[in-house]
Amino acid sequence: MEHTSQPGGKTGAITRADSDLSLEVVILLVFGVFMLLFGLLLFRIHTGELPYAPDSTYGLFLVIVSFQIITMGKTPFGDLRRSWAVILIGVCTAIIGMVACFVPGLLAEPVRILVGALLFAGGLALLAQLLFSEDKARIWLKIPGILRHLTIACIVVYVMSIILGLVTLLPGITTDGETAILLIIYGIGFFYLSWSIQNVTRTYPPGENPA
Repeated sequence: MEHTSQPGGKTGAITRADSDLSLEVVILLVFGVFMLLFGLLLFRIHTGELPYAPDSTYGLFLVIVSFQIITMGKTPFGDLRRSWAVILIGVCTAIIGMVACFVPGLLAEPVRILVGALLFAGGLALLAQLLFSEDKARIWLKIPGILRHLTIACIVVYVMSIILGLVTLLPGITTDGETAILLIIYGIGFFYLSWSIQNVTRTYPPGENPA
């Protein structure tokens, strides 16, 4: 039997509450699931129970990154105006990622270095922007509540990006088990960040100054 909600009814309110996730939050949730799942599976991969193609994993990561660049102009190094040049960069990133996924081994080394560089340099750039910009952490930490959560979540994600960038660029500096734990922490960090951004958006609607 089809259920039709009445205007202004409880079901309508629930539907609206369930559908107010921004695209940014959704993509961050996808990143969180990706990292958490990768971390959990890496324990089984380490024992040889599951097959693993590293460049396919890196390729999928690049595809998700490209989606964020194309749709919102958000790059691993910060936000840019969503120009045609930025969109083209996103498309090229997606192509590299898809080729790495479709043909494992073809771009194994280049795609590993690219992902490692994006994680490491991007994490450094975003952390520097967070800490030294006058309109970010310096203000957010002065306001009790969700903005402090946002600051902590950003720091966790950016620091983990730097660490995992090094792990990707320098294979062997950690064991598979240690890398798995780092990935799980990274995934949880993305969930924390997405929760923080969603609550900031609800608390401070666009155009409202939180200061």
